[in-house]
Amino acid sequence: MKLLSYTADGEVRFGALLSGDRVLELSGQYASALDYLEGGDAAFSAVSAAVAQAEAGSPGGAVTALGELTLAPPIPNPRKLFCLAGNYRQHIEEGGGKAEAKEETYPYFFMKPPSTSLVGSGGPVIHPRIAQKIDWEGEFTIVIGKRGKHISVEDGYDYVAGYTILNDISERDLLSKEPPKADRDGNGYFDWLVGKWFDNGAPCGPTFVTRDEVPDPSQLRLITRVNGVVKQDASVGELIFTVPEVVAFISRVVTLEPGDLISTGTPGGVGSSRGEFLHPGDTVEVEIQPMGILTNPVVAED
Repeated sequence: MKLLSYTADGEVRFGALLSGDRVLELSGQYASALDYLEGGDAAFSAVSAAVAQAEAGSPGGAVTALGELTLAPPIPNPRKLFCLAGNYRQHIEEGGGKAEAKEETYPYFFMKPPSTSLVGSGGPVIHPRIAQKIDWEGEFTIVIGKRGKHISVEDGYDYVAGYTILNDISERDLLSKEPPKADRDGNGYFDWLVGKWFDNGAPCGPTFVTRDEVPDPSQLRLITRVNGVVKQDASVGELIFTVPEVVAFISRVVTLEPGDLISTGTPGGVGSSRGEFLHPGDTVEVEIQPMGILTNPVVAED
């Protein structure tokens, strides 16, 4: 199933994408995507039945054309949003680093503030006043389906509800680097980290697809375009740390909960490696099928 969230009458609602780009409202069954995910297997079965009934011509809820809706992030209110750094060899090397064997290292992950970072497909990427070099990072993203801690790699997929797309918008050269800022040892790291936290800096969507629809994520392809020009084109199979390995590692540190998002890192082809960056008026797209195409305009901060 392809599930999504959208706004209508000032409220965020939950639905399923049907054939013909129609959306079945599911808010009568589940108030939100998070409510659905917390329902576990019973919720999956109920929504699957509702979708099958609607496809057969007897929808149990309102059906609206996708083009008439304003999309929200597929999980509008996740408790946590994790992102991985350096999980594709080409991206590490284009930045001047060396990709170590994964047996000799571990996943680097950080968090973005979900309540202010997430924006749906069609929503704006804000070019902040303090920013100088805003970059794109198209990423394949895991949607967690149940609570877990110290999860084994073998059991990792059992905790995955589905997948979506995220663009990890990143500032590469904060204005705060200019004098009179003191030159401290940690400046480089914290400038990099703070450059991940801007409002609307995590476009996500358009849908999240349930895990049964994607039996092997390594077969998926990720394509990022800026103003229609391809900038990134890679296989999700090039991930250094795989879906179950990432789930297992993060669960050693933080308890995972339904609706948590784990964005698995970006492949080569980011703007900083090209000397190209996003500007107001640009449009950036990240495509991973079957999740769809995440499309966002870039606008200047007021």
